[in-house]
Amino acid sequence: MRNCCCCSVKTGAVILGFLNFIVPVLIIVPLAGYWSGTDIDGLDVLKDNQKVLEKVFEDSLKSHSWTQDSAGEIMFNLRAWFSTLVVLGTVYAGVTALFSFLVVLGVCCEARCLLVPFLILSMVDIVLAGAVGVVVVVALSYLNTIPGVVSAVVYVMVAVVSLYSWAVVLAAYKQLGKETSYVYSPVTHSKHAHHHPEYYPSAPQHFVLEEYRDLKTED
Repeated sequence: MRNCCCCSVKTGAVILGFLNFIVPVLIIVPLAGYWSGTDIDGLDVLKDNQKVLEKVFEDSLKSHSWTQDSAGEIMFNLRAWFSTLVVLGTVYAGVTALFSFLVVLGVCCEARCLLVPFLILSMVDIVLAGAVGVVVVVALSYLNTIPGVVSAVVYVMVAVVSLYSWAVVLAAYKQLGKETSYVYSPVTHSKHAHHHPEYYPSAPQHFVLEEYRDLKTED
């Protein structure tokens, strides 16, 4: 891969790194506002709407026959682990934002080692999201065909975009390696100026050894 859409892979990697940096930062705002217990307007969105979210999720569980009987137990565990899940989500979003910033920094500074954490994390995300996506698609297809087909199309589109983004960053990593590679050569080639060419003698050279002969005669 040499180009990303209408730009180079390095420019595409910078754009993807910047976008992947902005989105987790925006997600961190309500998550951090929840576990910090702040009352500032705009930061306590998740805390103010927690009851509404729990009600919607509980109604969704009761509407399906395969989760109707265990809806109460699921909601009890969800309320018990909700604060922990928020903290884990905040940490994950922070790590994603940090690795995305390292992508931008690595491309701009031509330090391709800074792209490795993002490549590893993105591949783990793709594998886990793919495994969860298969389970969700199968479950929705079991309940109803239309939601199953819609979810399958959505997951395929998300998977294609994620794989393409990962491939762009990988291509930028390889290109940086080619640009910064150095091959050691023990042979140094001297460069002569154009106005001082190197000449070789066209006739045999003779050296006068009279002084050496005189010294030999005196001995």
